[in-house]
Amino acid sequence: MKKTLKISLIVIGSLLALIVIINIGFSLWLKYKLPDYLKSKTPYQITYKSLNVEILSGNITADDIRIRTKQPNDNKVTMLYGSLAGLNISRLGIIEFLKNKRLEASSVKLIEPNITVRLAEPKNNPSEKDPLPFTIKNIEIDNGNLDIKKSDETQLFSAKDLNLNIKNLSLNENPDELPFALDSYEISAKNFFFRLGKVYSVTATSIKTKDGKLDVSDFALKSLLDFKNWERDFKSQKSLFEIKSRQLVFEQLIFSKTKLSLKNAMLQSPEFIIQNRDSKVIKTNKKKSDFGLDFQNVDVMDGKLSVLKANGTRSFSIAKFNANVRNFLMDSETSKNKIPFTYQNYRLTGSQLFYDAGKYYTIGLSSFDVATESIDLKQFNLNPKYSRAEFVKMIPMENDLFDISASRIQLLGLKWNYDNDQPDIRIRNLKLNQADANIFRSKIPKDNPKEKPLYSKLLRNVKFPLLVDNLDLINSRLVYEEDKPDTNGPGKVIFTNFNMNVRNINSNKKKGADTKVPIAINCKFMDASPMKVNWNFDTANLQDQFTISGYINNLPANDINPFIKPYMNITATGLITSLNFDFRGNNNVMNGKFRIAHKDLKVNVLDKNTKEKKKFLSAVANLVVKKDSKKFPESVDIQVERSKDRSFFNFYWKGIEDGLKKSLLVIKI
Repeated sequence: MKKTLKISLIVIGSLLALIVIINIGFSLWLKYKLPDYLKSKTPYQITYKSLNVEILSGNITADDIRIRTKQPNDNKVTMLYGSLAGLNISRLGIIEFLKNKRLEASSVKLIEPNITVRLAEPKNNPSEKDPLPFTIKNIEIDNGNLDIKKSDETQLFSAKDLNLNIKNLSLNENPDELPFALDSYEISAKNFFFRLGKVYSVTATSIKTKDGKLDVSDFALKSLLDFKNWERDFKSQKSLFEIKSRQLVFEQLIFSKTKLSLKNAMLQSPEFIIQNRDSKVIKTNKKKSDFGLDFQNVDVMDGKLSVLKANGTRSFSIAKFNANVRNFLMDSETSKNKIPFTYQNYRLTGSQLFYDAGKYYTIGLSSFDVATESIDLKQFNLNPKYSRAEFVKMIPMENDLFDISASRIQLLGLKWNYDNDQPDIRIRNLKLNQADANIFRSKIPKDNPKEKPLYSKLLRNVKFPLLVDNLDLINSRLVYEEDKPDTNGPGKVIFTNFNMNVRNINSNKKKGADTKVPIAINCKFMDASPMKVNWNFDTANLQDQFTISGYINNLPANDINPFIKPYMNITATGLITSLNFDFRGNNNVMNGKFRIAHKDLKVNVLDKNTKEKKKFLSAVANLVVKKDSKKFPESVDIQVERSKDRSFFNFYWKGIEDGLKKSLLVIKI
């Protein structure tokens, strides 16, 4: 047994001694023969002032190094040109370096490198990948100037006065992940340039880290192509981006292969420009990326945003905005959801918002404040792009032209989420202050035969749960104008000092929930007479039944002439002391009671075509009105059928019109 142990120890000792001898011999060879090897076996001519090889550790140091490519015009070889004041390599894998020209080392330090690199042209076979050029855990660069280009001389990377210290670096060949991961880094550089793929470049006048923060000055993400060339060559991309920022600050920026994380980020005076293509995006079968973002806190200060159409005109812009997002997370798990990210809360404030809302309208806001559970909009404007005459010429059939403004719109108690891939929206309170809405319709274009659902059906047709507990329209003004080709000017109805409360606006998507919608309106009719309306409907009622009742007091008769003249061919003077209505209806018919009381009421009957006063018929009518004024019926019954290609308000007006005809025209004329 002792003899066997002795033999084993001798064998092991001999092997260890042999390994040490080989290592020493190889290291001595490397020290004295490396210059000849580099000269004969590599495409580079390398000289140095001194070279030191530590035999056992494999550490190498060299000073005053000069390097150049023997055949700089050979694009199949990576071209190197420049110098280093010093080079330190720790634990070099010498065999791998000599055999495969790959660096495998624990760490590499470059001292004052001043190097230009032109990469070799890619291989003809796209499926044949070049191996990763190095495996180095720690890289340090002191005061370097680097310039790296592609084989066609296009710039890939450059930096001046570069200082870099990277710990535990690992490279990654998976295209759906970051190309590298690392534990920590320190960097400072000037005139930084990096080509980011085939479309974009990143530049900065300076980059530096201090106390765990990365500070970037004059950051810019720019397209390397003009819009037309990008639109032609990258048909699977919808938008071309440009981002500029006076300063970017990132705290505790952490790179892993599958996630980019940071504790705090601040963008100072950024400008975002997005230009969208008009043509459809060509979809690809590209695998969804598993790459994730984890940002604890992001702040944008004094930002600008412009979204452009393909022709360069604005489709959306914000002159100035500030934003904050907390605990933003997007990863492989969140990407499975309808909204592919999560967050704790956010806030976005800004001024001078513009939005091109399609063919006919633009939207403007003087300021906005959007938070997790509230939205506050000031000086809202929905403006037509065209005059009434231009609009009427453009539309193929009847349509309304809107001109709407509001001094303030507030959504309070906003909660929304996705349940079963559908949104679920609830608003505790929606307020519109000092709205001014003008709705114009011309009867010149042909009728639009499309059915216009009543409001109960419109809400019921919303495909997701929607609930607005309370809506208030405060101190507003509504004007409806309808222009007929056979009249002198449009008929007009005006509501001022308009206040409306609507409760329980719902889409009938919550089982067992209340579906009744009560509406209360107080206003001045024709800017003169007090008016009150109570209107009720039920989104669960498939017949769309509703009730609407109310009154108008002390209405000067000539105030309703702008609307009764075009439709009833009469005008009136005097005072309607009260006008009462109580209607109920559904999607097909409406009936109910209508009553007016008057004082000194006179009517003028007009010729249907010329709109001139028919004196004889007017005199007869007024004799009857005067004679029978005390015998006016207390109320008349109205019954009208709904024109389903018309709105609810047209339906409501037909009931009022029927009541006026039966009350004012007590004789057949």
